[in-house]
Amino acid sequence: MSLEFETSWLDLNQRLSKLEGTSGLEAALRELERHHLDSGFLDDTLENVRSCTFYHPDDPSRFFRLQYNPKRAERFSVRRREARSLPAQNQGCFLCRENIKWQQQGTQFGYDIETGGRSFFALTNPFPLLPGHIVIASAEHRTQEWSFHNGSGVDVCHLIDDLVRLSRRMPDHVGFYNGIDGGSSVPEHLHYQFLLRPDTVDAFPLERAAALPAACGSLAFVQRYPLEAAVWKGDVSTVVNDACDWIMAWAQRNTRRLRGLTANFITTFDRTGNRIVFYFVPRDRARSRLQGINGIAGGLEVLGEIVLSSPDDAGHLDDGSIDYFKLERTLASLHTPLEVA
Repeated sequence: MSLEFETSWLDLNQRLSKLEGTSGLEAALRELERHHLDSGFLDDTLENVRSCTFYHPDDPSRFFRLQYNPKRAERFSVRRREARSLPAQNQGCFLCRENIKWQQQGTQFGYDIETGGRSFFALTNPFPLLPGHIVIASAEHRTQEWSFHNGSGVDVCHLIDDLVRLSRRMPDHVGFYNGIDGGSSVPEHLHYQFLLRPDTVDAFPLERAAALPAACGSLAFVQRYPLEAAVWKGDVSTVVNDACDWIMAWAQRNTRRLRGLTANFITTFDRTGNRIVFYFVPRDRARSRLQGINGIAGGLEVLGEIVLSSPDDAGHLDDGSIDYFKLERTLASLHTPLEVA
């Protein structure tokens, strides 16, 4: 199995690398998704997902999105096949290549990607939030924790650099880093998530709120939104450098409360302005779940799309008890100030 797995991984990578060379990374990832559909690893085509948009009754420019996605409730019971002859690495972490080999028995392979001199591989998410849901996992098994909380955690500037540079190569996707207690469901293994922007969504609620912010150079602060966020817009180098400098200085200003904080980083590509957009949203580690709705809140929720997966929440959707103001209060339950007096 080991030799067969390595050969199949290499063969797929050679094919996808050639496709990336001619048509770009997103084309290679679409082919990876097709491969996982054909192999049987990926079987959720999102046909059972229900999506709704709730508008402010007096201002249609303000809105929140909601999806009922029952398959997401299964994501913590990942399909793993027994293989007694192969010992599990890192407690069976399913983002480790050594475990993928025996857990998925030849149905899942990754596509090797390098950015900033760091090695990753792309996998499809078997419980997708939106079409084209890709996980970019570190080739090295290392924590998802950022260095502000743990000295051996990931350098925050590396997190920014990885996301921004990957986003530039994936302009039709939205990218996330979910910190531990900020929506990360695999805290032991560094990974990013990228979702293909739906054709019907020209802007998520956070993007709309950031369209006309109070600006200060390349930095702006989001207004008229339940969460506080800093946002940078520009070319890759400008965004990486400016966001890194500001967040490092922010950490110094907030040393006393930093141990209790985590964050969501979000990246998009603005085709109209031909520029990267990067969001930094601080999160209180003690408030990882949405109030009033079941679920852990990650980057998509922070963007303004609330994900429901429990039957109880589906009932609330059916009985009309969810509206714009309920979603606003739900998202506001995560509010964490950028600065404190």
